[in-house]
Amino acid sequence: MTIEQHPGPATVRAVFERAARAPSLHNSQPWRWRWDGSTAELLVNAERLLPATDMFNREGVLACGVMLHHADLAWAAAGWESRVSRFPDPSVRAHVASLEPRNPHPPGEAELLLGRAVDARYSDRMPMEPPPEWTTTPRVLEFLGDRSQTKVVALDAAGVGELGRISQLTGRLRRYDPRYGTEMAWWTAGPEHGDAGVPADARPSAADRAQVPVGREFPAGTAAPAEAGGADAARVVVLCTDGDAAADLLDCGYALSAILIECTTQGLSTCTVSHITELPAARTMLAELVGLPHPQVLVRIGTARTPPPPRTPRLPLDRILAGETGQGSGRAGGGEAG
Repeated sequence: MTIEQHPGPATVRAVFERAARAPSLHNSQPWRWRWDGSTAELLVNAERLLPATDMFNREGVLACGVMLHHADLAWAAAGWESRVSRFPDPSVRAHVASLEPRNPHPPGEAELLLGRAVDARYSDRMPMEPPPEWTTTPRVLEFLGDRSQTKVVALDAAGVGELGRISQLTGRLRRYDPRYGTEMAWWTAGPEHGDAGVPADARPSAADRAQVPVGREFPAGTAAPAEAGGADAARVVVLCTDGDAAADLLDCGYALSAILIECTTQGLSTCTVSHITELPAARTMLAELVGLPHPQVLVRIGTARTPPPPRTPRLPLDRILAGETGQGSGRAGGGEAG
């Protein structure tokens, strides 16, 4: 019997439907895939970048790294290995990676577990309880970061306190940036197609938001209030790279995805934090705090106080996947992670 060496259209669509659960800045989903029947090209979608919030487009590339890792896990759970090439065409910087599924095989228990975690992960913007175990978990997260040339620094209580002050400074400075405010309003008011952004039921009320000192100041939402009171007790890790080039950002996004999924498999709640790295002054303060030159993104990790909110929306597959299985061009116009 001949084993099919290329996945069929139904498999391709199912894999990318799962991978599309990847989080991104304000759930903007700044990516598109192009499938030619054997290889998928991952490209940054410039039309979905946020120039006021992410003025250097760092988070757009980082989000593509998250999507790349999600796609890798989705292919593995479907029973395919992935051969990945990063920036295969140096003359086309928007083409950040190519992924070729090969060697079909029955997926193993670990591959299925990680695939289910892709489905289950969500961004918990509410106050959290501390994780039940914080001895071995940081070591595992450091290992995952090292695999993608990313350093993972776990902050102690004093570091989290200082981080809260940096976060407060960032929020105050952002109030004087009308372009940032306009972007925030658009991505939280409900985009016209309802397929992106951070809806009100995924955002804390003003009271719950005040209990999270290192969170972005989103407009108050309608998420169910936390049953237990008190300030956020989540742990915080900072992901740093040796450089600040696009390749560093793509690797960091890949590591970020691995960390989010690992925490999900442990039953932990997570929330990506990026506003502190968006302004140069705040990012410099964070670099001094962690003792590394290029902090890229942070993650709050803890135990959920509330049930998961409704799933944040995603673009229809035909708007991010073009080629033999999709009708869309992958183009879309006008996101903390969704």
